Amino acid sequence: MKAKRTDSKVKGLASKIDKVVNKASLRLAGGTSRRSFIGRMTSGVIVLGTTSLILKPSKAMAACTPEQCWGQVNVNVCYSPWEVVAAESGYDGVVLRKGPSFSADPVTYSTGGDIVIPVGAEFGRCSNRSGSVSGGCPDPGPRENQFGFIWGYWPGYARQGWMPYSVGGVTYAVGDNSLATLCGPAGYDFDCRYAHSACPMNSCGGEGVGNPTCSQTYRPIVAYPTDPSDQRFYLRYAADSTTFGWTVPGDVIMRYGYISGAGTTWSCVEAYCCQYIPQGCRGWVESSALGSPITQGSGCNPDILCPNS
Repeated sequence: MKAKRTDSKVKGLASKIDKVVNKASLRLAGGTSRRSFIGRMTSGVIVLGTTSLILKPSKAMAACTPEQCWGQVNVNVCYSPWEVVAAESGYDGVVLRKGPSFSADPVTYSTGGDIVIPVGAEFGRCSNRSGSVSGGCPDPGPRENQFGFIWGYWPGYARQGWMPYSVGGVTYAVGDNSLATLCGPAGYDFDCRYAHSACPMNSCGGEGVGNPTCSQTYRPIVAYPTDPSDQRFYLRYAADSTTFGWTVPGDVIMRYGYISGAGTTWSCVEAYCCQYIPQGCRGWVESSALGSPITQGSGCNPDILCPNS
């Protein structure tokens, strides 16, 4: 008969954790509960103070890379072709925005001016994120709309953001499978209709997270540089990977850790009080977007869903 794990074993392990953490004057980072911490334990070793405790190897850096701070190997995103069919009032198309609302800040050109996707232009609606790489990177399905806005990518200027498709009884954009092949930014995310075979990306997956340096602090998003829509302010699923939100100056995040890659430094962060990102939503930003550490302050939570929750 297969032996069952007894409560006494779990309690004994929990007691050991408590003693080690208390002795070392440590705490479980990122608000990780003791139950969650214990539930991760199967194999591998992490050291707290002078005592070794058992953890999954993939979670050994849990304080720096919690769940939802993915590596590129866990990002499988594609784009479905859509077409703008109606214009917003005062424009000749739809405005690309940093939040799912007509009142949200527009995404702008590096030289200034709102990015407007004209009527008749093609854009890509972003899919959900999936770690699946079987079957040639299958379509994970569309990312959920927010208040009639969808997150997408406009090849006309290689920028991403929220755009209206059905708001207040007006249809601004529709899916159109007759449109030409639409690959993602830099050709790495792919056309949902053809998996990765029709785009420059010729393999699934990518790099893992690696071994970040732990640095758990609360930090503000710094003031804009010359370009108010500089790409450093995107929130991404993985370092140097697919975007899914915008941070703006005045936002406050909690940074877990940082790692170098693609010629810059990336920080694994969690939204604490952000204008367009819900509290608790995690991802990666370029570290240059972060200011110096600050005191925690009060959290806030906009009525927007995190796509990787």
